[in-house]
Amino acid sequence: MDQRNGINPRIFGIIGGIVLLIGLLVPFAMGSSEKVQQLFQSAENLYVQADYEGAIATYTEALEESMKEGVDTQIIDKDFTTLAHYKIAVSYARLADQTGDISHYKTAIDHIEKVALTAIVPKHKEALTYLWGFILYRTEQFKLAELKFKQLIQNFPNSLFVENAWYSIGQANYKMQDYEDSRQAFKALLNNFISSDFRDDAQHLIAQSFFNESNYEQAYQEFDKIATEEFKNYPDLQAEAMYKAAYSLNQLSRDNEAIKRYTNFIKQFPDSPYVTAAYFDQGAIYAKQKEYKKARANYALALQNTTNRGLQAEIQSAIGQTYFDQGDYENALVSYNVLLEKYPDSNFIAEARLGIAKSHSRLENWDEAIVAYKQIINEYFKDSQYTVDAYYGLALVYRGTNRWTLLLEIADEANKKYATSNDDHVLEMLTNIAPLRDIAIKNIK
Repeated sequence: MDQRNGINPRIFGIIGGIVLLIGLLVPFAMGSSEKVQQLFQSAENLYVQADYEGAIATYTEALEESMKEGVDTQIIDKDFTTLAHYKIAVSYARLADQTGDISHYKTAIDHIEKVALTAIVPKHKEALTYLWGFILYRTEQFKLAELKFKQLIQNFPNSLFVENAWYSIGQANYKMQDYEDSRQAFKALLNNFISSDFRDDAQHLIAQSFFNESNYEQAYQEFDKIATEEFKNYPDLQAEAMYKAAYSLNQLSRDNEAIKRYTNFIKQFPDSPYVTAAYFDQGAIYAKQKEYKKARANYALALQNTTNRGLQAEIQSAIGQTYFDQGDYENALVSYNVLLEKYPDSNFIAEARLGIAKSHSRLENWDEAIVAYKQIINEYFKDSQYTVDAYYGLALVYRGTNRWTLLLEIADEANKKYATSNDDHVLEMLTNIAPLRDIAIKNIK
């Protein structure tokens, strides 16, 4: 089960299956129909060899030959014209998949539409309906595809295609982010097809849909259904499910349950790519609980388990934050400077510089703090959240060192720069700067 973004490849095989099944039902023809039969069988062989262009040409030749006077196609198939157009349509669909040329899907639809309303053989109607839905799905016409698949389910409830139809309806709605309809389709598959090859996908996407909606209460319960004996042959899927169940509990602030789940997940799947995230998440939980030593231990393990430099920079920043929150500003400076040295191109440089400036400020290293805050103001755009924070931090430094004129200047500069801003964080920082400005004015007078 590894087809998360496209229709599951297991759905393709059933189309070929119906092609071969119908082909096997065609009896050997004699007399005036012999050439049609020979052409048809040649086309079948070309199809099996994945020579879809050759198959199309030969099916077409057979169809044309069948239209000639004196040819009795009844002894080949009760509705040979429909069968031939269906075969040509299937071949075009396969050719589209083989070449990536989606124009072949349109040609396939053209052949379906030529016979869909006049088809008289139930098996042909069934196959045409499914193929039509399949092509609509492949061309991302999901609503139209859903209608065709539901038509199949209603008109041919005992069809071998019904299982695939429910799965495709679920996938289509999932892609449209109509998650409730998606879940209903997947549940229909799970309830009615206990041996389906799509059960892993269906259960995973039910859980993932709740996860996508941030409905973590339902998400973790659905992910738990994957971490069971039924899906033991899908270890990667089970690893993902166990991690996301823990993450969901984390988002629900059920911290102790989450830590227990993360620990069990790491123990059971130590080589999973989600292990780094599990360590990082545990570090964040411990930091929130002010157990900073445990937080850093987990961050260190996360750092060891990834080679992604962007993620390493984020983890290093989090380590610095734990020292800062703990009041250990000296080690906070060390951690933030490690980030600057090791990951100079990361997205966490501004965050590290702000941490350095705030740490110097808390240590009353005023000159170093001023330099650090000014560097942020001068080097980052005004829309950076760290720039307005730097203005506020610099105002606090000037307040702490009684530099009233500089405080007034920096407050006015901030108010001018953000005069038209409606950002909540910016407005909060300007509100915090306002009383400091008032103090500066009183002291200047």
